Amino acid sequence: MNPTKSPISADVVKTVIEKIGIDVSGIAKTEPVSGSQDYLSWLDNGYAAEMNYLGRNIEKRFNPEKLFKEAKAIIVVGLNYYPTERDINHRGSPYNVARYAWGRDYHDILRQKLENIRNELEKIYPGIRGLICVDTAPFLDKQWAQKAGLGWQGKHTNLVSRQFGSWLFIGSLIINREVDKYDKPETNHCGRCTACLDICPTGALMAPHRIDAARCISYWTIESKAEKIPDNIAKDLNGYVFGCDICLEVCPFNKFQKAHHTKELSRRKEINLLENGDVINLTEEQFKKAFSDSPISRPKLAGIKRNIEAAAKNIS
Repeated sequence: MNPTKSPISADVVKTVIEKIGIDVSGIAKTEPVSGSQDYLSWLDNGYAAEMNYLGRNIEKRFNPEKLFKEAKAIIVVGLNYYPTERDINHRGSPYNVARYAWGRDYHDILRQKLENIRNELEKIYPGIRGLICVDTAPFLDKQWAQKAGLGWQGKHTNLVSRQFGSWLFIGSLIINREVDKYDKPETNHCGRCTACLDICPTGALMAPHRIDAARCISYWTIESKAEKIPDNIAKDLNGYVFGCDICLEVCPFNKFQKAHHTKELSRRKEINLLENGDVINLTEEQFKKAFSDSPISRPKLAGIKRNIEAAAKNIS
């Protein structure tokens, strides 16, 4: 048997992953994903708002072999980002910033860890190749996380883990080798719970597993390029000026949440500039320097100022 064609050991892969500092991982066999018609219907109804990139590369999104033609297996990793008690105690006011943005940009952190995993696997299995996917590729991250057993998509459309609650970053490595055993997909454990749907202040979660981005606080405070946040959204921002944790916070599975142990995810002091509103006094150069490796840079300084202006009108 050609050693470059025979299955590699899942146990070896998991050992490598653990040494890299990943909290949870799983491996799934590559196959096309169902649900493309539902996804296209979601796009056709305008629920992606102005995120036009979500309508591109549909075939690649639903078939990893179209994205990486050698694809045989998908290694999915999860990194817990729930903050430490110390970080929580340093929160400012009167504004709120989603927890995922308190530290360094998770794209960079996960990409580096996945590169390290790939490099280590190449040493053990010469000829192995892998494509890294961290949220920006046309790849269904959450579906593959569920197939690999990390959790399931809650009714708020985010991943829910029985080990870490609602607080996992996801990254994947598509590899060109079969694995000797695959993890069992996780089943949905939401049951009759509708806590996340009930709490959404803007009605963005219009039905289980169905979100209208045009009504989502995270969309308006991060993705939107509009000069002004609509009044019907602004009145329900709940002080959020970047992202939103409201639907995540109420998930009953957060009884399993635990503080992260990744240094790069520790809260940076610059987040207080958003929470107390002083960020509006920064120059463009100062803003870029402060948040160059942070998710906060995505809406740019103009977007952050827009968000604070909208939130300020409704702070009690």
